[in-house]
Amino acid sequence: MDYKRIPIYLHNQVMACLRTHLIQANQLLHTQYKEPKIIYKPKGSIAGSAFLIRWEIQLNSIMLLENGMHFIEEVVPHELAHLIVFKEFGKVKPHGKQWQYIMSEILGKIPTTTHRFTVQRNTYLYYCKCQQHHLTSIRHNKIQNNKTSYLCRKCGTILKLKRAN
Repeated sequence: MDYKRIPIYLHNQVMACLRTHLIQANQLLHTQYKEPKIIYKPKGSIAGSAFLIRWEIQLNSIMLLENGMHFIEEVVPHELAHLIVFKEFGKVKPHGKQWQYIMSEILGKIPTTTHRFTVQRNTYLYYCKCQQHHLTSIRHNKIQNNKTSYLCRKCGTILKLKRAN
């Protein structure tokens, strides 16, 4: 699956959710906040991020593709609430009372701070003298770029990448 591109139907669902909640917020707060820019990134364990100054929302494209509407209905309002809180109250605690107020009273959502979406992680198989090790792409890249090496905690030998036959 190509995680870099979001199908148009999913993007349209993201935008419909965003617009619905933004209209609701603008009506209740007597504001005219414009639509934030939506960016998709195919990595990490973070479902979404709000870039306050740039008025942007970044969504995890892998989680979006794997979870569809459940992801959209949970993450889009969550990140929109961060943007609205910044405009209304300035720089405050990320999931503090102002954010909880915007989530519950303005957007009509339960103010949960963390997601429960599964995170697919690519790992690389390494070995030592006594066992196999699964390393993250971050550690793998550090080894490949000669930045570091890792030792097995049991036998003390340097981990080597298991090459495919």
